Amino acid sequence: MAKPRKFGWLFLLLLIFAISAPKALPAASTANPAIVLAAFGTTTEAFDTYNHFETKVRERFPDYEIRWAFTSHKVRQKVAKEKGKKLNDLATTLRELKAAGFSGVAIQSLHIVPGEEWDKKVVQISREIPGLKVALGKPLLSSKEDQERVLQAVAQTFPKDVKDTAVVLMAHGSPVPEGEKAYEAFDRLLRSRYQNVFMGAVEHKPAKEEAFEAVEKANPAAVVLMPFMFVAGEHAAKDMLGDDPESWKSELLKQKAYRIEGIKQGLGYQDGIIAIYLDHLAQALKNL
Repeated sequence: MAKPRKFGWLFLLLLIFAISAPKALPAASTANPAIVLAAFGTTTEAFDTYNHFETKVRERFPDYEIRWAFTSHKVRQKVAKEKGKKLNDLATTLRELKAAGFSGVAIQSLHIVPGEEWDKKVVQISREIPGLKVALGKPLLSSKEDQERVLQAVAQTFPKDVKDTAVVLMAHGSPVPEGEKAYEAFDRLLRSRYQNVFMGAVEHKPAKEEAFEAVEKANPAAVVLMPFMFVAGEHAAKDMLGDDPESWKSELLKQKAYRIEGIKQGLGYQDGIIAIYLDHLAQALKNL
């Protein structure tokens, strides 16, 4: 009778140990580093651009956990107040990933230039989570090669006839020298390759006034206004195409009764642009 009792106690101890042992996270969830997509954000319907981009990321990197972070405090606050939806900042997303068992994260910035948002809200924040290995995927215009590839991508959307039609790209602009230089370099590249394609910024340089003057000098019959932003949000809807007297459309119509066409999708819908971001992300994953 002693042997069955002995084996019974042994079985019970093994069962208790199995129940009380810490549960490991599923291997698939932490075997690879996680991917964080860091964007400025928007409060408009253009948010769908992010959903479209995530689909493309999942197609190329199917075995990775993907999370989002939004760097604009104003956007996060407004979305929470008006839509009752919580958007994480980067620090919160990184802390959640660490708590979930991830030891490595590749952060892909969806910003256009390495400006203030990139430096303060991505680079600096990425260094503040101890014990988490992080690699950064750079913004869109981060090298001369990027500049060329971006030009090839956006040129696919230009009208065939750029003699009678001018194209004006609306950039957001950057308050820091590195970001401003990236925008100005792309503006110079545009002007060197296309006679009637110009860039202006909502804030800072290249100055929108210079773009308007260039259009007036070219004297086209039509003007295409195009957002040079990841999403075509409020800036595109109001500042670019709005009926306010100070909108870009209104400013141009003061010069002449141009036929004005507005592109209502941001860069995040263009396959060539998406490919550049995904290549930056692939490099970040490789660096990990």
